[in-house]
Amino acid sequence: MACRVGMSATPAERIKDWKKAEGYTQGRILATGLTYDEALAREKAEATTRGCKQSGGGERKEGRIWSVYIVWN
Repeated sequence: MACRVGMSATPAERIKDWKKAEGYTQGRILATGLTYDEALAREKAEATTRGCKQSGGGERKEGRIWSVYIVWN
């Protein structure tokens, strides 16, 4: 399965962006309300378990504002 796991404070936007840029057809939020470190760990774990691409992190922002998402075909 071609897939990508990511983390974002605006996951719906990122899912939309990946669908447009890479042609993914499906997207889903896996977890919400995470700190940056929790989201980073979850992103890595989900990508490894699912065999998906991922690129860690983004600009650190404080608070439980992060979500982890997946897009796939």
